[in-house]
Amino acid sequence: MNSKQRSIPIHHKSKQIPSAPVSEAHRDFTPGLVQTNYPTVALVGRPNVGKSSIFNALLKREISITDARAGTTRDRVLHPVVLSGKPCDLMDTGGIGIVDAQQLSAEIESQIQKAIHAATMLVHVVDAQEGLTPLDREVSARLRKLNRPMLIAANKIEGKEAKVSVNEFAELGVEPIVPVSALHRHGLDDLEEAIAAKIPMVDERVDEWEEMPRIAVVGRRNVGKSSFCNALAKEERTIVSSIPGTTRDSVDVLLEKDNQRFVLVDTAGLRRMKEPEGPVEFFSQVRTERALRRCDVVLLMLASREGISTTDRKLCDQISEECKPTLIVVNKWDESKGVQTGTYLKYIEERLPSLRHAPVAFTTAITGTRCWQSIDVALDLYKKSSTQIPTPVLNKAIERAEFEHEPPAAKGFKPRLLYGVQVAVRPPTIVINCRHADKIDKKYGRYLQNRLREILDLDEIPIRIFLRDSPR
Repeated sequence: MNSKQRSIPIHHKSKQIPSAPVSEAHRDFTPGLVQTNYPTVALVGRPNVGKSSIFNALLKREISITDARAGTTRDRVLHPVVLSGKPCDLMDTGGIGIVDAQQLSAEIESQIQKAIHAATMLVHVVDAQEGLTPLDREVSARLRKLNRPMLIAANKIEGKEAKVSVNEFAELGVEPIVPVSALHRHGLDDLEEAIAAKIPMVDERVDEWEEMPRIAVVGRRNVGKSSFCNALAKEERTIVSSIPGTTRDSVDVLLEKDNQRFVLVDTAGLRRMKEPEGPVEFFSQVRTERALRRCDVVLLMLASREGISTTDRKLCDQISEECKPTLIVVNKWDESKGVQTGTYLKYIEERLPSLRHAPVAFTTAITGTRCWQSIDVALDLYKKSSTQIPTPVLNKAIERAEFEHEPPAAKGFKPRLLYGVQVAVRPPTIVINCRHADKIDKKYGRYLQNRLREILDLDEIPIRIFLRDSPR
C-alpha cells in the first residue's frame, strides 16, 4: 500500500478515526439537508406534457433530461433561479399517473407527493395540443385541495388548433392560464411574470450555489450512490432501487456540515456499452460527465463485493485527465465478510494506479456508516485544492525537484526549469517557464508533478503543470 495514502477507518493523518459505526444523532452538530428561504415552485402534471422542457427553458440550461417517451423524469430535480427579479427554487417532477416500465411507479409517486407538499406554489402543466383530458381534471382537483397559489401553463401551443384548445382549460377553475411553447421558447416571459406575481420576494442570492463546493458522486450502476446521498440528506431525496439505471438526471442536493454549505450531486450510473440504449441513457451519461467536469471534488464509488471493472478504470482515467481531487468510497462494506481493509487498499492500488494518491473510505450507505466522515475528507480535499502557493515557495520547490532529478538531455539539447507561477486553483495550476520545454518528455512531467505535490504538502491533490519556453 502507498504509505502516503490515507483511508477511513485506518487513519486520517495525525488523528485516529473510529472504525465502528458512528451515530450522527449524538454529535453536537446536526448535519443534513439545508432548507433555503427561497419559495419553491413545482412543475406538476400528467406524463409527457413538457414539464422538463419548461424547466430547462426557464433555467436557460439543459438540466432535466427530456424525451418524447413518458416517464423520463423520476426524481425531484431542483435548481435555484431568478424569475422576473424574484429568486426561487424551481422543481421538476415526474408525471402524475405514470405507469413505469421498471415498476417504479410507487417510488415516482412518492417523490411527486413530497414535491407538491413542499411547494410554495404550483404550476400545473398541460398539453394544449391534446386539449383537456380526464387525467388533467384529476390532477387539478388534487392540487386545488392543497390550497397553494397555482396557475396553469398550457404548453405546446404550436399551431392554430392548439391555441384554440387553450380555452378548454378554463373549465379547471384555475387562473391565470399562460400559453407557452417550451420548444420554440414562446410565452416564457409571460410565464415568469405570472409565477413571480404569486411568490414572495426574499433577500438571498441565487448565485451562492455556484460559489459553494460541488461534490459529485460517480460510479457504476447500483453501487449505492443514491443511498449515500439519501443517508446524508436524512430523507429519500432520490429514488433507491435494486434495479440498475434507476437514477437518470444528475440531482443537486444542498447540504450543510459545521456551517459549511456544499452541493452534493447524485449522478446516473455508468456501464460498459457499445452504444446507449436510446436518448435517455445517452443524455444520462452526458449529464454524469458534465457533473464530473463541473465539480470540485469527486467521490468515486465502488461496491466492495463486485470488484473493480473496466468501466471503473475508464472513469478513473477520466477523473485523472480532469485533475479532480478524489475520494474513493468503497460502499457496502458490511457485505465484504472476512476482507481486510489493507488487502482491499492493495487491490485498489493495483487496479487504479492513476489514483494512488487518493484517500479511501469504507462505508455502508444503507445504514449511514461513515458517510459524513467521507464528506469531512471531501471538504478537506476541496480546501487543499484551493491552496494559493506563494511564488518564492513554489520556485524553491521547483529548484529542489530539478536538483534531485534533472530533466534528461534530448538530441543535444539540455532542458532547464527556470521559474514558475501559479495561475489557478481547483486544481492548483502551475506554469513553469523552461529552456527547451519541448524536449521535456512525459515521464519527467509525471515525476515533476508527483515530486512537487510531495514537497508542497499536496500529496492527495492533483496539480496541473504547463511547461512553457521562456522568451530569450
